[in-house]
Amino acid sequence: MKSTAPPPLSLKAEAPDAPLQAEYRFGDFLLRPQERQLLRFGEPLAITARAFDVLALLVQRNGRLVSKDELMQRVWAGVVVEDNNIAVQVAQLRKLVGARAIANIAGVGYRFTVPLAEADDARREAPRPAGPAAPGNLPARVPALIGRQRELAELAALLTAQPLVTLCGAAGVGKTHLALAAARQLAARFVDGVFWVELAPLTEPMQVAALLSRVLGIKLAGDDAPLDAVVRKLKSQRMLVVLDNAEHLLDETARIAQALVQETEQLTLLVTSQIPLRAATQQVYRLGPLALPAEDASAAEARGCDALQLLAQRAAGSGSSLQWDEHSTALAAGICRELDGNALAIELAAARLPSLGIAGLAARLHQRLSLLAPPSQAQPSRHNALAAALDWSHSLLNEAEQRVFRRLSVFPGSFDLDWAADCLADEAMTSCRVVEVILDLVDRSLVSLDRAHAPRYRLLETGRLFAKDKLAQSGEAEQVQLGFIHGMCRLFEGSFDEHWCTPPTAWTARWAPEIDNLRYAVDLALGAAPGAAIALYASGWPLWLALLQHAEARTRGELLTQHVNPQTPDRVAARFWEGVSRANSTEYPQHARATAERAAHLFEALGDARGQYLAWSEYAFNWRVDNPDARRAMALAKAVEDPRWPSNVLSRGRTTEATLDLTAGNTRSARALLLSVLALCQRDGDVEGVLRAGTNLADVERAAGDLDQSVARSEALLPLVPKDGSSPAEFSVLGNLIGALVAQGNLTRAQEIVSECASRQRRIAADNLWCALDALALLHGLGGDWRRAGQLAGAADRAYRDRGQESRQPNEAADRERLDALLARNADAAMLARWHTEGEAMDLIQTWQCALDVTGLRFTPPNESARSPAPRTLRRNPA
Repeated sequence: MKSTAPPPLSLKAEAPDAPLQAEYRFGDFLLRPQERQLLRFGEPLAITARAFDVLALLVQRNGRLVSKDELMQRVWAGVVVEDNNIAVQVAQLRKLVGARAIANIAGVGYRFTVPLAEADDARREAPRPAGPAAPGNLPARVPALIGRQRELAELAALLTAQPLVTLCGAAGVGKTHLALAAARQLAARFVDGVFWVELAPLTEPMQVAALLSRVLGIKLAGDDAPLDAVVRKLKSQRMLVVLDNAEHLLDETARIAQALVQETEQLTLLVTSQIPLRAATQQVYRLGPLALPAEDASAAEARGCDALQLLAQRAAGSGSSLQWDEHSTALAAGICRELDGNALAIELAAARLPSLGIAGLAARLHQRLSLLAPPSQAQPSRHNALAAALDWSHSLLNEAEQRVFRRLSVFPGSFDLDWAADCLADEAMTSCRVVEVILDLVDRSLVSLDRAHAPRYRLLETGRLFAKDKLAQSGEAEQVQLGFIHGMCRLFEGSFDEHWCTPPTAWTARWAPEIDNLRYAVDLALGAAPGAAIALYASGWPLWLALLQHAEARTRGELLTQHVNPQTPDRVAARFWEGVSRANSTEYPQHARATAERAAHLFEALGDARGQYLAWSEYAFNWRVDNPDARRAMALAKAVEDPRWPSNVLSRGRTTEATLDLTAGNTRSARALLLSVLALCQRDGDVEGVLRAGTNLADVERAAGDLDQSVARSEALLPLVPKDGSSPAEFSVLGNLIGALVAQGNLTRAQEIVSECASRQRRIAADNLWCALDALALLHGLGGDWRRAGQLAGAADRAYRDRGQESRQPNEAADRERLDALLARNADAAMLARWHTEGEAMDLIQTWQCALDVTGLRFTPPNESARSPAPRTLRRNPA
């Protein structure tokens, strides 16, 4: 065989590319660019779309240099990716065709080094079939499959092992495109051809077998039944037949598929449908949405996700290449999430980018059902319009399925199967029947399994908007919404009771997925049934607090306060005021005390000992320091205490009593109480309680002068703090450790912990940080930044004053006393006053940006880096 050697490498301008040939042969390999196939010994090799494009361009150049820039422009047109993407694809190619086949010209580009067979030789030596070319009706050109490489490989593997595969998925998810790519990739394995049968236009079951026979070229004789003729024709054929869009003719398709599998020897059937066939021999492959970036993904990670790659490619095809700066990437990721990773929806959205731009498209996605449609001159169909695709799916449902589907739109988040049935059931449909119908909708790919919180289910947002429109048209929206509200009231009544007898971590994991449903139920009830909104808040407030949503709980509580009236049941009102008090605790202690006292009196009238205990404990806790009112409330709490209560009840009261003892100077009693709390939490498996008790013990040990033990205890707690920001004690642990380290003189370690706080800042409720401001100001002063220390001193005074705190606790007072002395030695009174005023004027964001930026601090031992003395007395706050 003659071959052409690659020309010498030249960096001069190259001649125009030769026309792309149908085939290229090199060594044992055959490359077919138009069919997007790479074969070795006649068998197709698995290769990603990007790697194939790189190989095709290198082979077309036949040894000439292809620069990195040109590869990026030709293979990743309209998509911004990292340079190492080329290296990744080349590495894959070298594994397939040999390490020496592609040469790397460092910093310049790549060239293909294997000699190509001349065109005449390639044609002469290419394997030829014994008879005419293999039949089939696949299109000559297939659009490139973007992403889905894992799914393509998995589907191809199933098709080589199973005679009947059903590819299932929601409308617009990309079933047809994936099936076409799989059929194209496997075409060489089926010597008798690959045939595509489009079932969407058919309206009657009897048409399926007739269409199949026509596509296969079978001429029927006389009264020959089409299916019998097809079975005879395919008896020993090694063929792949794809039946596309079978969901509206499911029973007939299943009957035909079953007969073909049973009566043929080598036939493979691939069926695409929103619903699995009712056939015992089928293997179901469920196609989910395109891969989406995580909420906290970097811009580079987001750009690499399949959904964003599809958006970028289709946008480039529409003449509107995306600009991949961080802001645009975030908008693109948000669009893809809003569209649930649905391929059709993303493609339709990309077509709107030239006229709307990325920001305009993102702002209009609430209109997606009308927005994502073809131009006015085109006829909408389920392949080019989102609403039409959903209408097609909806039209296949029976009356009961349509009713449950539209009613499920009241759930904005995922839902538990039994509780959804409880909310949606009525006289016409029992809850058991609702469960059956929901599972049927799961089979139909209209309801999705929420894999993040299995076993829970959800309507994807686009489907929910469609169902919500159907609910509004049905005239039963008000009835369904009331059913949802009252169902959620029953659900959260149970959650409230469970909250007090379940370890917080386990309780939060169980109930966190309900937060969106709780919010929506309260919002609906506020307009439709304010009494139900009060009841929902009264039983649902523990969930907001467990998820660190204190600000939202405060806002909602204040909004609902005006609706509490004499007709509100005492039990509901007592729990409501308890929730308002807990939402305002520490941050707004005066309001927390007032609402806790109201709750305590109501609980007393109801004879609810646990409620009294918790409400009086909350009242005392929000004094933060020892005083007669706090002691009186604590005495009332202890009078009804039951030692059999679980740790998350008893710990609230005992921790409060320990705080009062600490601020009174009785550290021994405070320590004993906290050790009893620690033992209770360990007994009940309350990890969050262990963190809180350990943090408070470290605080007491520091106040007692045992700095080394305080630091050691806090350091030991750090590994127990979850990295996902789910622990309410997260900043308490970090903040106490900072104060103890500064007092100990270990300023470098304190600086490291502050940097850790800064990295977690987006997960920390900033309104819980204010009591650490004195320690943070002291750290800045010890690092030589007097102005920032003075500003933080002003911010701290304002924080205490705004929260009605008349006194600092011992460790806070010690930090402030040391800070004032340090500032007085390094600035005059006028300068200090100016800094103090600047700090008082800073808002919350400015305060924490100032406090947590410690990168420029420089510490000079020993002087002020020495240990601070133990706290002695409480300090009154400046007026």
